[in-house]
Amino acid sequence: MRILHLTTFLQGGAGRAIVDLALDQRQAGSDVSVVASNTGAPGYGNYDAYVRELEDRGIPVSLVDSMFSRDHASNLAVVGLLDRRFARGEEPDVIHSHAAIPSLVGLLFAGSRRRPTALVHTMHGWGLRKTPDQVETDIALLNLVDRVAVASRHSADTLVALGVGASRIEVVPYGIREGLPPLESRDRLALDAMDRAKAQGAIVAACVGTIGPRKNQTLLVDALARVRSRAKVFAFFAGDGDVEGLRAAVDAAGVGQETWIHGYSPAARSLAAHADLLVLPSLSEGQPIAILEAFCDRLLVAVSDIPELAELVEDGFTGFRFTSGDAASLADVLAHVFTLAPSTHCDIQDRSRSLYLARFATSAMTTAYRHVYDSVRFAPSGANQSPVPSAA
Repeated sequence: MRILHLTTFLQGGAGRAIVDLALDQRQAGSDVSVVASNTGAPGYGNYDAYVRELEDRGIPVSLVDSMFSRDHASNLAVVGLLDRRFARGEEPDVIHSHAAIPSLVGLLFAGSRRRPTALVHTMHGWGLRKTPDQVETDIALLNLVDRVAVASRHSADTLVALGVGASRIEVVPYGIREGLPPLESRDRLALDAMDRAKAQGAIVAACVGTIGPRKNQTLLVDALARVRSRAKVFAFFAGDGDVEGLRAAVDAAGVGQETWIHGYSPAARSLAAHADLLVLPSLSEGQPIAILEAFCDRLLVAVSDIPELAELVEDGFTGFRFTSGDAASLADVLAHVFTLAPSTHCDIQDRSRSLYLARFATSAMTTAYRHVYDSVRFAPSGANQSPVPSAA
């Protein structure tokens, strides 16, 4: 099978899922290629490690502008690249897009060849800053592809409420590989800081993800200041984004001695696995890879009780939940974990690891997508179509 992945950027948890899916598909014998945007923007860009990982395994990656910009000339430049890349009669069997503008590019390219091509779109997360025109455009595009995959039931419900036809939506959870990435020299400094904190009786809470308002790392900073009288907690932050803004919040809260801000690292998963607890205070999510990695690596998790995370973490059973946006609630969870009995700790680890094995292995994701591909490739003509809702 010839599979073409189109994405804005290979970045963050979504990028990790795309890379792992492409690698598994390549290993299974498919002819896989990836196209992403070349030029980044504030908060957006490709992770070089992801691009190298694909290329090292024989998967060609093309970077061209643009599938990020909502600019017709830039979008058509990608269509032109695809037209040159794929000879007539050798088009992809499946175009798998990973955002709305990549879907637009895929639709234009498939239409230009006038031959049946399966178009599958994965919605990794619904942006909260879309304008009304952007929302209308993106929903219309999702109603033109053959299938829309989402990682959680909450995401499916969100799209249906926005106007995407329910019959074209499939829930396909992310899959995570076993094994930890290698550490770089600067990562050793972070490990040393965590070990010093543990030696002084503290638990280490890791917070992994792009630093900014959506992931809401400052809530953990506020919780550190609140929990001091009840527990010793050292917080480790890893991720790209507004690192300086987070440093300012740490200084304002007076918790500089209790934190380590590491910034981006390809080995963030390995660093988090060295902690006692993964904390995710997000205000919105799709299905965060960091939580699934923690399940795989037997790391306790504590998450905000937003629907996307409540669907993933059962409080007291596979992890802990706290009230979204409430630093006092997070502080209570940190204090509870600090005094957690070792047997209870192990029981939760065992249950979350079992959940990973049952639902979130990479093989499960790859198999599920193969079923999605086949359902649209071999469906009777017109069976995948549903009416596009009229503009209000």
